[in-house]
Amino acid sequence: MKRMRGRCPIGVTLALLFVIGCSGSPESKEVPPPLLGKIRQWQAQGQRLLGQGEWELAKSAFEDARQLAESLDDLPGVVEALNSLGAIAVQERRADEAVLLHRRALGLAEESRQSSLILQSLTRLGAGLQVVGQSAEAQERYQRALSLARESGDKKQEAIVLNNLGLLELQSGSFDAARGKFEAARALNQALGEKREWSANLLNLGLVAEAQGQLDEAQRHFESALEMDKASEQQLAIAGDLAALARVIEKRGNKPAALAYYQRAYWSYRAVEDLSRAREALQRAIGLARELNRREEAESLDRELSAMTSTLQRP
Repeated sequence: MKRMRGRCPIGVTLALLFVIGCSGSPESKEVPPPLLGKIRQWQAQGQRLLGQGEWELAKSAFEDARQLAESLDDLPGVVEALNSLGAIAVQERRADEAVLLHRRALGLAEESRQSSLILQSLTRLGAGLQVVGQSAEAQERYQRALSLARESGDKKQEAIVLNNLGLLELQSGSFDAARGKFEAARALNQALGEKREWSANLLNLGLVAEAQGQLDEAQRHFESALEMDKASEQQLAIAGDLAALARVIEKRGNKPAALAYYQRAYWSYRAVEDLSRAREALQRAIGLARELNRREEAESLDRELSAMTSTLQRP
């Protein structure tokens, strides 16, 4: 494995992948009993809400599913709800809480002896560990998940694990190894028609190119990811794509275009109520507006920043 010196670009949003939804048990044509059916409905509802950027409503749906599953001693339902809640916690930067949720889910999955639940929980736990910086354990969990995915022929989960393993390589500076895993994941997702995951692979390939100084290639990957995410209306992913494009276009020296993309990223993050990342994009837009001597624009954006800061500081 060729190892290149370098670091992942500062301040980027890495496209960690999860499968949120009812993937823990085999599909059945039988109509489930009313309450078990309600658990599945809440899981599906939560998944739809996540795609729309409605984090709190999604969390409420998954929490309802968890409580009902616990009342019925439905281990698959509890595991899926815990993993879904943990995935939200990762996205909301509450990774320590996510790790606890995923550890509990994995314990229950092991108790159930259902390989699909174990695979799902290993992947989710690996992602949480990755975010909190426990890379060695994340690698261990991912490798076990990859073996299970290949043994069971679960190509979708295999692609997800390969993507996340690629992020570990990217974060450690092993860019060629990262590129190989992202390409393998992209090939699987393209064959499966999994456009959400495919676009995430493109974003991550762009991050590799950016880290290696191949800015034109990085921009092409980010543009392709944005096009796919817009077509499937993946709101949070769109915001990340816009921020990535702003950053790489700025590095290429086109400050007016970069300013426009930072503003679009700000609007997009604000719309899905990711105010922390919205503020980061807005701060960079203000800096560029000042560098370009766009005084009125900078002052207008600065007023928006002040209002946002006040909102974030409210108890």
